[in-house]
Formats: sequence, C-alpha cells, structure tokens
Amino acid sequence: MSVLSNKIGKSYVMTSALISAAVVLLISITLLINSWDAITNVGWGLFSFNWNPSTQEFGILPMIYGTIAVTLIALVIAVPLGIFTAIFTSEILPTKYRLSIKSILELLAGIPSIIYGLIGIAFFSIWVQDIFDLQSGRTILTAGILLGIMILPTVITLTDDALQNVPSSYREASKGLGLYKYEVIKNSILPIAKSDIIGAILLAFGRALGETMAVMLVIGSIDKIPDSIFNWLNPGQTITSKLGREIAESSYGSTHFSTMIFMGLILFVFVLLLTFFAQKKLSHSNRLYE
Repeated sequence: MSVLSNKIGKSYVMTSALISAAVVLLISITLLINSWDAITNVGWGLFSFNWNPSTQEFGILPMIYGTIAVTLIALVIAVPLGIFTAIFTSEILPTKYRLSIKSILELLAGIPSIIYGLIGIAFFSIWVQDIFDLQSGRTILTAGILLGIMILPTVITLTDDALQNVPSSYREASKGLGLYKYEVIKNSILPIAKSDIIGAILLAFGRALGETMAVMLVIGSIDKIPDSIFNWLNPGQTITSKLGREIAESSYGSTHFSTMIFMGLILFVFVLLLTFFAQKKLSHSNRLYE
C-alpha cells in the first residue's frame, strides 16, 4: 500500500510540474505569436524613443526606462530597510514577540494594490509636490517610493526566513568564541545567509517589475525619457502602467496591439530570468545547510 501511495504521490508531483511548465511555455508562445507583427513590421524601431500610434511610431524605450528607474528606486528603499528589519525580528526581538510582529508586517503584503495607489495619490504625491515645489507630484520618484513600500513585506519575510534557516549551532559557536551580538550577525549569520538574501531581493525585484495599478495611478503616464536620466522628478511610464492604460484602446490584430503584447513579452522574459536566478540562489543556499 505504501509503495502504491509513493507512486501516486510521485506521479501527482510530476504531473503538476509538467502542467506548470506547459502553462509557462504556452504563455511564451502566445505572447510571441501576438507580438510577431510588431517584430517583423516595426523591427528595431521598437527600441526608439518616440511613441505615437497615429504616425505608426512605437518606440518602447521610454517604458523600459521608466520600469528600470521605478524598480531601482523601490529596491534602494526596500532592500536596506527590509534587511535591517528582518535582522531585528530574527536576531534581536524576543522570541515571544517575533511571530506577532512578523504577522503584522506580512499583513502589508495583503493590502490590494489599488489601496496603495490611492494612498500614493492622497499622500506621497502631495508630499513630493510640496517638498520639491512641483506642479504635480505624480512622478517617477513617487512611483518608486510607493513601490518600495509595497515590496517591503516580501524583502522582510524572505530575509527573515533566510536568517532563521541558519543553523543555531553557528550562533552558539560564535558566542562561544566571545563575539558580541552584532559581530555574530555581521561575521557569522549574514555571510551564511547571503545567497538566500540575494534570492529574496531578486524575487522582490520580480514583484516590483510586475506591479501595475498603484504605479499607474502615481507615475504621471508621460511616454518620454527625461532630459537627464536621473531626473526622477518628471512624470514617466512603465511597461505595466502603459499596458494597463492603453491595451484596451488598441485594436486586436493591429500593430499597436502587437507592440503592447511585445512589451508584455519583454516583461515576462525578464521576470522569468529573475525568478530562475533567485531559485538557483535559494537552492544553492539550501545545499550549504545540508
């Protein structure tokens, strides 16, 4: 009976894995087929700076730039804050409080993105507008700040888990050598958990790339790269905000529609690569613990 159960379990797991792989492959093929018109008709013109469907100009570089800029701002905010918070909850906070505090922090991940977007419009855009004396606070910087807060729970949770995965024997050995608490964290725990933490950052990066609604509400939606690429106080556009705003306005089968799908394909491939490298880091770290 146990042998039969084993075979059924293995078959179920294998079938689930094959179905998941088939779904990913199907999505890739569907996106490629629907973006083929843009690839063949527009060609390298896709990687230009001008977007104007009425004149058949479909340059997606402003959207790629906006996606990278917003994501970098979000990571600059979320990564250090998330790692230090995870160190506090995992290594400093008393055990009896840890689960409660971590649960409260993880609740942030369950808040709908539209709520974050409304908060961004009501507060962050106003603050940015007042602080930098702008006509409008709906800028790339505002979107980056909001996105950083949205991915913060991901960084905290995964980093906390990475630190908890470090065997307690390493802590005990370090304390036995007379190291202070911060030295144990800095010289023993963090180097061991480094691969897991990098994996957590990459997964948060993937989450940031795919966020649509909140970013769409606060970024300003201008299809243009600022005169200075580091001038993030201008409105911009990301791939996801562009798709959210414009995909319904494009006619199915048109070059406009095909270009929108091509942007989705780029985003899909980028997230797949990030997820692959994150999983590779995590699996490498797990082998170190064995």
